[in-house]
Amino acid sequence: MRVGFDIGGTFTDVIVLGDDGRLTTAKVLSLLDRVGEDIVACVQRSAPNAQVESFVHGTTIGSNAVIENKTAVTGLITTRGFRDELEMRGQKRPNIYDVSWDRLPPLVPRSLRLEVRERILGDGSIEQPLDSQETLAVIRKLLDAHVEAIAVSFINAYLNPAHEQQVGRLLAELAPKMVVCLSSDIHPEIREYERTSTTVINASLIPVVDQYLNQLEKHLSAYSDRLLIMQSNGGIMTSQGARKRPAYMIESGPAAGVLAAARLASETGLNEVLSFDMGGTTAKACLIENGVPLEKSGGEVGGGATMTTRLFGGGGHALRVPSLDIVEVGAGGGSVAWIDDGGALRVGPHSAGAEPGPVCYGRGGQEPTVTDANVVLGYMNPDAIAGATLKINRQAAWEAIERKIAAPLNLEVLPAAYGITQVANSTMMRALRAVSTERGRDPRGFMLIAFGGAGPIHAVALAESLGITRVQIPLFPGLFSALGLLLADYRHDYLRSVASPLKSVEPSAILRQFVELEAAAREELLQEGVAPEAIRCERQVDLKYGYQVSELTLPMPADGEATGLLDQLAQIFTDAHRQAFGYEQDAPIELVNLRLRALASAGRLRFSDLVARVSSEKSDQASSRQAYFGPTHGSLVTQILRRADITSPVSGPLIVEEPDTTVVVPPGWTVQRDGQGNLILSKA
Repeated sequence: MRVGFDIGGTFTDVIVLGDDGRLTTAKVLSLLDRVGEDIVACVQRSAPNAQVESFVHGTTIGSNAVIENKTAVTGLITTRGFRDELEMRGQKRPNIYDVSWDRLPPLVPRSLRLEVRERILGDGSIEQPLDSQETLAVIRKLLDAHVEAIAVSFINAYLNPAHEQQVGRLLAELAPKMVVCLSSDIHPEIREYERTSTTVINASLIPVVDQYLNQLEKHLSAYSDRLLIMQSNGGIMTSQGARKRPAYMIESGPAAGVLAAARLASETGLNEVLSFDMGGTTAKACLIENGVPLEKSGGEVGGGATMTTRLFGGGGHALRVPSLDIVEVGAGGGSVAWIDDGGALRVGPHSAGAEPGPVCYGRGGQEPTVTDANVVLGYMNPDAIAGATLKINRQAAWEAIERKIAAPLNLEVLPAAYGITQVANSTMMRALRAVSTERGRDPRGFMLIAFGGAGPIHAVALAESLGITRVQIPLFPGLFSALGLLLADYRHDYLRSVASPLKSVEPSAILRQFVELEAAAREELLQEGVAPEAIRCERQVDLKYGYQVSELTLPMPADGEATGLLDQLAQIFTDAHRQAFGYEQDAPIELVNLRLRALASAGRLRFSDLVARVSSEKSDQASSRQAYFGPTHGSLVTQILRRADITSPVSGPLIVEEPDTTVVVPPGWTVQRDGQGNLILSKA
């Protein structure tokens, strides 16, 4: 068996894939003191005596630790004169006109950022050797401060790591058990701030992630000693790899859902897709073209919604690791509705989470949430959800909205609840626009693939705002991210910085460095137990005009020949720049980095195989309930169906109830089921 489990802010989703292809699913509250037991219970229910080949896990432990400032106490050793690199952050800020903006404090306080004398020049040559005695004194000072991890980042170490490696040896002698991260190992790329920040994040997360994985493996070890972790780039790595490079799993949870949406788009022949994932705490969006999600070489963490662009940034801590280009906002089913000092209705970013949860869960929550609004409006089952395992108290939700929102705003309860959903939708619209119109794409021709526990409830309203006329709800929508974990391949990313004018680079040197990277990649994957014939490598280059501060990551020409390589790269960059920005220039092009993506298949699951595994049980009897669809339509008697009931196109209003989510089809829309079991919602 293979088991995928995604621990979110409110729910933990579990999918067990048996060797016979049978699927067992579970959706439970994310109660961290018992989540391991809940996962094991799902495995036992599937096949009590079966052997688990591997567990695949998506987690937000890394991002949460940085956001909540719960990382390990970390020290930094850097080149003299660069102590305040983490403070200045490239002099970026998210909004130059916001006078009340307060910069996040650096992860390492100034008292733990220490300097040593050393200097490596921009060509990799050593101008000033490392002072060993001074370095030993600095190390002892950090040890006396009881740091849990030490990051080392020297200027130009990406070209010549000799001095960082020397510090690593000194640390191994003085403190062999100390967590040590060298920037030349973690992120050997030009730009000292981004490299230093990434190294510090990685070092500060190692103790946190190690403790988390140790606790998790105690519960799972009886079934399998192989725990795989989803990375931000949509690939998986071993738990040992995650302990060494936890910075690569910051966006672990959201990546799995996007990966599943991309695989579904590829299998069903959809070339233009927006993925929309709404869970209990956040909503995420990503652009998928020709079955491939957009990626980025880095971003920020800890600064709230991930809305960083090329022009603005600095709100969070720089993190330069390959990741899917996901835009995330603080709006989910558990987002709390409140009234600000000006009397305006607001929703989020604070979430009720699993403890105490929305008011309707009956677990002590007192603040109305988006989920409470959906229950009051009649969209969600007023008695139970999550496969009838979680009881719902609609009356409690009604009273909370009446007391906290409707009465202060002098509104009736239903319009107030509808207003909560509309404010949440406007926040989520920011994410969808950020990955479509703000990237030069017209969303009206796209298909919106909606999933997550709350995504199919809000999908149509968001689609209408964007002018999208088709929405797809896949199989297992509420467990879609967990399903994506079982679709993921092994993946490792490697990088070599070049930072030279393209015309001055020797083509044979480019190809030689790619061969060296491939050899290192194969060795690492073989050590992780991957079969050699399963390994495949993809080559990429980072190119930009010499005057630009950001680059485009583009695929290498497929022929792999040195002859004419530079001209091919120049043409590839010119075409890509014209598509991205609408113009090209006769200006020198710079080759910034060489990138290698090493992949290996971990499973053969396909969406077409899942159709036979989905329940074909139809409703026992026709049912309906009142649902409120805004002031235009008011309250309407709305038919309640199961997915299996939809054998031909059905017009709204109707609600499709599933064990893991609810699909809302408002008036003016129709729904039908395609050959692969997906629900296709279309504007009439």
